[in-house]
Amino acid sequence: MNLHTAMIMKLKEKTDIKKQNAVILRKIDSILKNIDDLREDPLFIDNIHGEQELNLDQTIELLTGIRANFVPTKKDKEYPIGFEASSFDVS
Repeated sequence: MNLHTAMIMKLKEKTDIKKQNAVILRKIDSILKNIDDLREDPLFIDNIHGEQELNLDQTIELLTGIRANFVPTKKDKEYPIGFEASSFDVS
């Protein structure tokens, strides 16, 4: 294991993953909001060419895809051990 890997593992141990994911989501949302605001500005749009606008669209898709990795998923409700056996009458 190299030093970089060891430092990353140590950092993961110290941070609350849910809080860190929330921070990352806020930062990505802020970037996407700023890009959206720029796209609504006629002066900005008039001063970029088609290829740059296409690259901007690809950047939005990239950031949206990255953002999806940090959105918390709803876990299935956890049931107590033996739930299945006690829930059904198999007689």
